[in-house]
Amino acid sequence: MSMMTATYPLAGAKSERPHTAVASERRAWGFWATSGWLGLAIVAFLVGSFVAGFSYAIWWVIAHPGVALNVNAPMIELLATAISMPAAAMLLVLASRKRGWSVREYLSLTMPRLRHVGYALGALVGFWALVGVAAYLFPSIDQSAVMTREFRSIMGNGATLAMFWLILVVTAPISEEIIFRGFLMRGWSECKLGAIGALLLSSLIFGAIHLQYSVPGMAIVCGLGLMFGAARLWSGSTVLSIVMHATWNLAVGVAIVLTV
Repeated sequence: MSMMTATYPLAGAKSERPHTAVASERRAWGFWATSGWLGLAIVAFLVGSFVAGFSYAIWWVIAHPGVALNVNAPMIELLATAISMPAAAMLLVLASRKRGWSVREYLSLTMPRLRHVGYALGALVGFWALVGVAAYLFPSIDQSAVMTREFRSIMGNGATLAMFWLILVVTAPISEEIIFRGFLMRGWSECKLGAIGALLLSSLIFGAIHLQYSVPGMAIVCGLGLMFGAARLWSGSTVLSIVMHATWNLAVGVAIVLTV
């Protein structure tokens, strides 16, 4: 898994909710400060990955004396992801608080209106259909084989399967949305980039860090980032983008189970 894992446009970038930063004299982190915090979050991710892998190796030696550790074991990668992604997100949560805002305000962790949820879920269905048609016409776009191989490698192992679903539906959506649609879009949208520039840049990076996929697969993830970000701008709620992300990942996971 890459740093931000397991993810496979709405019109109107103007939020229907009052923008917290407009209503407040407090300023968000600027472009370079926001980018710097992102760099530190990447460092936190790498440190978390190392700590998780090292801890697993120590446990293995103690629990399985004389048995060689398989460094490619799926559990190592899943455990590293489960620890490192929240570590990166938590650093940015602390950075939000350091700026003098409440975390809820800075990251727009407000509940969306029910109609926003309905429109967002409709957009997901439309995007799913669009990706399906594109994959049928251009088979190289289909990235399902990546996660299918991963899922097959953990079948029969209850603990690993539980970790897989936890990351897919909970850890990845919450962590990635806090980072991309919460922290990055807050800081970048309130500098010269503006809301649309922040949406485009954060979505490009979101697609690029999914290194487990091919270039067409990254393009699909970038498209998802645009959709999540547009929903975040339109509704004023990062919670909505978290719900969309979790719903998409769950649908992808169920589709994989049905085909294995």
